[in-house]
Amino acid sequence: MKLQLFSLFSFVLLISSACRGEARRICKCRPNQWWCWPTGWDWDEFSTKLSTPNALIKNQRPMGAVCYPKDPLYDPVACQSLNYTLHGFDFAFMSSRINATNWYNYDSIIYPDYFEETEVGCPYFPLTPDSICEQGRVPLYAVNASTTQDIVEAIKLASKWDIRLVVKNTGHDAIGRAFGVNALEIFTYNMKNLTVHNNFVPKGAPRGTPPVPAMTVGAGVNWDQAYAAADAAGRTIAGGLSPMGTVGTAGWNLGTGHSLLSSHFGLGVDNSLEFTVVLPDASVVTVNEYLTPDLYWAIRGGGGPSFGVVVDITIKLHEAKKYTGAFYESYCNSDACFLELLTTWMKYHNAVADAGWSGIWPTCDRIFYLTLGTPYDVAPSRQTINVLKEFMEEAKGILGNHVTVSEFRDYDSFEDFCEKNLKQDPTAVGFNMTEIVFGQVQLVTSSWLLPREATAPENAAKMAKAVASVDSAVVVPFLVGGGAVNDPAKKSSSAANPAWRNTLVDMTIAETGSEFDDINVLQKTVHDDIAPFRAMAPPPYGGMYLNEADILEEEWQVAQWGEQYPRLLEIKKRIDPKDLLIVRMGVNSEGWDDEITCKTVTTSLAAYAFTRTKTVTTNLAAYAFTRTTEIASVWVLVVVLILTLVSLNWYLQLVDTRPVVSLFQAFL
Repeated sequence: MKLQLFSLFSFVLLISSACRGEARRICKCRPNQWWCWPTGWDWDEFSTKLSTPNALIKNQRPMGAVCYPKDPLYDPVACQSLNYTLHGFDFAFMSSRINATNWYNYDSIIYPDYFEETEVGCPYFPLTPDSICEQGRVPLYAVNASTTQDIVEAIKLASKWDIRLVVKNTGHDAIGRAFGVNALEIFTYNMKNLTVHNNFVPKGAPRGTPPVPAMTVGAGVNWDQAYAAADAAGRTIAGGLSPMGTVGTAGWNLGTGHSLLSSHFGLGVDNSLEFTVVLPDASVVTVNEYLTPDLYWAIRGGGGPSFGVVVDITIKLHEAKKYTGAFYESYCNSDACFLELLTTWMKYHNAVADAGWSGIWPTCDRIFYLTLGTPYDVAPSRQTINVLKEFMEEAKGILGNHVTVSEFRDYDSFEDFCEKNLKQDPTAVGFNMTEIVFGQVQLVTSSWLLPREATAPENAAKMAKAVASVDSAVVVPFLVGGGAVNDPAKKSSSAANPAWRNTLVDMTIAETGSEFDDINVLQKTVHDDIAPFRAMAPPPYGGMYLNEADILEEEWQVAQWGEQYPRLLEIKKRIDPKDLLIVRMGVNSEGWDDEITCKTVTTSLAAYAFTRTKTVTTNLAAYAFTRTTEIASVWVLVVVLILTLVSLNWYLQLVDTRPVVSLFQAFL
């Protein structure tokens, strides 16, 4: 009886243990795992399904590999060409690379400070003669996509073999989401189709829906190309402000998208009418408010590529307008002068925004800049001009403030303004957005969305002190809120952070460094620098711009999406149950490590065992099936050996082996 009770007790413990939640790790497949990683034959077969066999890049190496004498790709001529290009830091060149992002630290694996080596990658130029070009975060395989089918096949392959999947267009994302360790990369840069519509109506719209002018842009179109096309069509498009116009339209839109035209026409999410998207199940869908309302809500501001890989976006166009730019630059010879200058500016800040101006007001090393603009039909009003003139006049009288630029310029269009101020135009004035210090190959950012209360005249001294306290980094506040952005009716119309509907300025801080600088220190610097601004408007009233994220922000869910996050998470889990399109600090990335390689989950032992057994069995079955031809010769040898042993055993049982054994023993 005691034995029976003990057995029953043991059985109950076993069942209890099996049902109890246990923390376990599940991981993406890696190249050194033969049971789940595709063979060379699998990759060759995959390449035949793409638009061209050359669309697949196998064993991709980092861009700097050509400069390493010990690397198989070493090429002194190619290295010299690369050195010449990067000496001037060609933004267009960097944005077009399939094997590099815009900054070295996004290509590298970052380790904490307590590691001997905190950054493992392939600096564009060797740090020492014996340096080795490490793979870092540069994907081993890449699909140079030119068609929708290329994207579909890449998703199918990654899903079948459970491989990390990343998507890169121009690589401007501020925390390196475009690359990943042991990943398969979908490179959309060359998807440049562009169509202007005079009368666009989304698919599935009810009869009588009024048409609007719009432009459909492929996933690889950047803002320089979009501005030129809109201008040629006699229209205006609200897009990003970027050096050489190299920021891509797709990633900018998925991350919410702010513009110098936002206060007049709204955010990027307010102008995105329709998307063509390849979902994680490899289906191609049209996403708009009529056919797929949940996905349309989520993809606008939910971040890319969390809800699917974008093939193209249709964006609303607006009537053409002329544009006036306002420029200011001055240098203070003391901290006291600089603080007074900033305080003076903050007294005018909100009035300048209310007068219709948008733009940036960067500061660094006691230098203060204004690069602002406003669209108009005939001419800017006297009030619009006067509010800035009043600031410029008062700033001129500050002791120790040396003014070098203070002027207004008229442009034929917003595209004309961008062409003459975002490129290396000799006539450009004010803050030079194309200027990069040679050798500064690392970049980190942080941002915080501030409401108009934080920048009100009564808080001028407080805000000025916070800006002046930023030491080595560059402060680049984007005055892009107010007006159409602050429409309360749009607060829940998309997944964009509701804090945007209170925002007047996106306070952004950027820090650069050489390949020798500790990236952990740079990240901590901007994180600490943004803290005073975060305290002025804690989430959910304030927030973080998704496209300029702070990689050290711990409350990233509420900081990036506010109260929208639970709904986003529900939609994400529904359309991507296999976690195929996960990015760092992206929707449903909780539990995943920084490189989205392994995830810690809590599950019962029984469920885990069943799931893993099923997964392993499935993978091994697929593995055995796909390798039948590859290892047939090995199996033939094994079968022959078995048959030989069986025959020998049968023969020995039929004959008298004693003489043979005696003879063998005689030799021992």
